[in-house]
Amino acid sequence: MTLAQRLDGIPGFHHLIRLLRVRQVVGFFLKLFPLVKTLPGSGVRYRRRYLETFFLADEFFTRNAYSKVIDPRSTQTFADLGCNAGLFAALLAHETGRRDLKGLMIDANPEMVEESKWLLKANGLQKIAVLHALVGASKSGTNEAEFFILPSNLGSSQFPVYEPGKPPKGDWTKVTVANVDLEKAWLERVGDTRCHLLKVDIEGSEKYLFRNEPAFMKRVDRVVLEWHKWIVSQEEVEQDLRDAGFERVEVLQEEDTSGIAWYRRRPSGLV
Repeated sequence: MTLAQRLDGIPGFHHLIRLLRVRQVVGFFLKLFPLVKTLPGSGVRYRRRYLETFFLADEFFTRNAYSKVIDPRSTQTFADLGCNAGLFAALLAHETGRRDLKGLMIDANPEMVEESKWLLKANGLQKIAVLHALVGASKSGTNEAEFFILPSNLGSSQFPVYEPGKPPKGDWTKVTVANVDLEKAWLERVGDTRCHLLKVDIEGSEKYLFRNEPAFMKRVDRVVLEWHKWIVSQEEVEQDLRDAGFERVEVLQEEDTSGIAWYRRRPSGLV
């Protein structure tokens, strides 16, 4: 267990951060003087401009929570739903050695969309599009949806429900965002091609995503999913994935309230 994991699991640590306004103070200085890091070997860069990015970087680059699902030989296209600061794209470019990756990144927090755009430009990832929108809305077919943003920029969701066992990370701010049709967005920005890898971390919206996007799911080969148990059970999400033609390969990480697992499309004819 890394230091970041230990700290994140201590309720008193979160209370102290809120009491001392650490997030606001650190955020102020990071916005003035962001820390730009370079991944060894690939030269891929990302920046830490928010306190939460330290924890995300630990997940992506120290604990390697997602590395197992990346096949450098067969990963040329991807979709990142809930892209936050864009670190998954940085990881893909690092692991595959490709700067010609094609993909679609989506987040409902406009600040995270801007962070992702910075990362793509900094690394010459010109064939990846970023959208400010919501996927997995409870009401499909509508043009807009409500979304609730937290000051921490981790945990923002269409469901304003705090994660059990952890102190609140601030008050919810309700905004209205575009409700995107994922298949249409992919065709317009990436093209009529396979999605080799779909990463999903949308704070409970996985509850509706897979059943609302059957056309897009037919073009996906592999899925790496973070599920959020206080909103939807792992069993319910996995049933949706089975119905969409996927089988679970491995649980990569599991905690009391969440987990990460990856799935692949079942060979044709298998049930």
